[in-house]
Amino acid sequence: MKQAVRKFKETVEINSSTINKLKSHKYFSVSLLFFSLLVVACLHIWQQATVVALVKDISHLKKENDVLLDSKKKLYSDIASLSTSSRIERYAFDSLGLRLVDADRMLTLVPLKAIPSQPDELEQMLTAIKRVAEFLPVIEATRAKAGAVEDIKVDSSVNGWGGK
Repeated sequence: MKQAVRKFKETVEINSSTINKLKSHKYFSVSLLFFSLLVVACLHIWQQATVVALVKDISHLKKENDVLLDSKKKLYSDIASLSTSSRIERYAFDSLGLRLVDADRMLTLVPLKAIPSQPDELEQMLTAIKRVAEFLPVIEATRAKAGAVEDIKVDSSVNGWGGK
């Protein structure tokens, strides 16, 4: 057991002495500074390469956007030219065999619901009764059976009624 402990101590001493030797070397601080500058330079170069790649991507996307905007403008102009009434008339005459109709032969169909009808007298009477019934008080059936019906007080100044 003593031998194993001694070997362990020697190993620790060797390792620590190697690190101590490196730390105490006269060029250690210079080499550490050089290594850190090398790492910073590599990071800077990587960053610049990434920025250049992103700039290329942006310029490519801008060109693609311009192409898409041009095609959009062309499509809108095609839609405008295809939707002119003269072209539609020519297409209807040539392809479908349709012809223009004289104004005296043209009919307009109107649905029956669109024609306003005059309300009859019965309907006017029912409407008037419903409007009056909205202002009458409501009495529940239980109060009416119990004889708790009160006299109705009519105030003629409410709702614009009355002779003032």
